[in-house]
Amino acid sequence: MTNYVPEPIAHPMMPVANHDEHAREDITVDIKKWMTSYIYPNDELVYERKAKPKFKKQHGRGPEDCDEVHHLMLDEPYTQMWSSIARTLQEMLWDNQGEITAREMPRLKAEAKKYLRDPKGSLTLDSNFKTPRYVDAVDIHCMPGGYQTSLTDDDLFVAGVYERGAYYYTKGMGGRRREGPGTAMVNAIRNFYPEFSPKRILDVGCTTGGTSTSIASAWPEAEFHAIDVGPAVMRYAHARAECLDQKVHFHLMSGDDMSFPDQSFDLVVSGGVFHETSVKGARGMIKEMRRVLRSGGITMHYDIPFGGAFNIHEQFMLNWDCWYNAEPFWRQWTAWDRTDFLIEAGFKKECVVDTWADRDRHGNFAFFEKPFDETHPSAQGGTGRVQFFGAKK
Repeated sequence: MTNYVPEPIAHPMMPVANHDEHAREDITVDIKKWMTSYIYPNDELVYERKAKPKFKKQHGRGPEDCDEVHHLMLDEPYTQMWSSIARTLQEMLWDNQGEITAREMPRLKAEAKKYLRDPKGSLTLDSNFKTPRYVDAVDIHCMPGGYQTSLTDDDLFVAGVYERGAYYYTKGMGGRRREGPGTAMVNAIRNFYPEFSPKRILDVGCTTGGTSTSIASAWPEAEFHAIDVGPAVMRYAHARAECLDQKVHFHLMSGDDMSFPDQSFDLVVSGGVFHETSVKGARGMIKEMRRVLRSGGITMHYDIPFGGAFNIHEQFMLNWDCWYNAEPFWRQWTAWDRTDFLIEAGFKKECVVDTWADRDRHGNFAFFEKPFDETHPSAQGGTGRVQFFGAKK
C-alpha cells in the first residue's frame, strides 16, 4: 500500500513500539486510509441506487432523516462489510497499543518519577472525586479502560494507550509530536482575536495534555491549568508536560462541576470534548466555562461537526460512531447547532465565532466560512471537517 504514515516523534513519555508492533500499526492505519479513500465513498452509491429506491417502493417516500437511513443501510451487505471492518480495525488499534504500553510500562513509570522529582507544574488529585457517569458508563471510542480507569496509585496504562493510539486513530493527522490540535487551537484564537494575549488559561478535558503543552508554549508567560476526569491520564499528562519543559497545573476535575472561582481565566479551551459527554453534561460544561471566564475573556473549542449542512446519507456516515464505536452522545451532538449551544449558555450571538475547519496531514487547520469547499484537496465532501466555535464574554 502507499498510505504510509510516519511514526510519531517520541518524547520520553511516549510508548515506543518494537518492529512487529509498529508493523501492526502500519497495517491498521493503511487499511483505515484505504477505506476512507475507496470504500466509504461508495456507500452513498449503494444508498442512492439500491437502498433508497427499495425504501421508496415500500413507503411511498424517501427516507426523511439519518436515523431512517441508518436502519435502512443495516440490511445492505456492502454497509455490513465496511462496518465490520471498521469496528475490527478499531479493536486492532487499541489491542496493539495495549501490548505496546504494557511492555513499556516499567520504563514509563521510571521516566515519570524522574521528571516529577522537581516539577515546574503541579498535579492535584481528589480522592473523593466521582467520575461522571457519561464517561464511566462506557469505554469511549472502544478504548479499553476509556479515559477514566486507574488500576493503581501510579497507574499510567490508559494514558499510554491513548497517547500513541490517538496518533494512529487520526491516521497521523494530529502531527508527529501530537502538536496539531493545540497548534490549530492557537491558530484559531490568533485568527479571530489577533490582539488577544491571555494571562491565565484553562484546558478542559485535556487527557494526556497534548493540546495543553502546545497552547502553553504559545503563551509561555501565562499561568496554565488543565483538567480531566481520569487519575491515570492526569498523572501521565503531568509527567509529559514536565518532560517537555512546560509548566502546567493539572487537576482531577469534571468540566461540568469545576471548583475554580468565578471569572478566574482569560481563556478557556477544549478539544473534542463535548461529543463525549451528554446533553446534561455538555450544557453544564459550557455554563461552567462561561462562569470561570473573565469579562472580555475568550472561550474556544473544536469538535466533530454539526450535521445540519450534510445530506441525510452523509449524516448517517458521520454518526456511525454513535452506534458502533462506543460514542453514545455523538448522534445528539452532531444535531446541535453550535451557535445555539453558545447562546443557550449565555453568550451573546454577536460575540460568537462558528466556523468550519479542515486539517492537512501535518495537523494544521485552514478555516472556511462554509462547510463545503470542493477546491480544497482534503475536503472529502465536507466529511473531513471539524468545527471551531467560541465566543468573547
